[in-house]
Amino acid sequence: MSQRDEGGGFFGAIEALLAIIGALTLMGIIAVAASVLAWEMELRKSEQNGALTEPTTPPSS
Repeated sequence: MSQRDEGGGFFGAIEALLAIIGALTLMGIIAVAASVLAWEMELRKSEQNGALTEPTTPPSS
């Protein structure tokens, strides 16, 4: 049997480690994107609520 038949050995371990790092990186990017999207939605909601509660007439000085 050759080394390829045994599952890759050293290079197989490196490949598995890089696959795990890549998957964690991808999940991190997705988490950051979801967080930014949620923050943007909350910001828009608070702006709309703030616009509804503000008086429509300017204050007289």
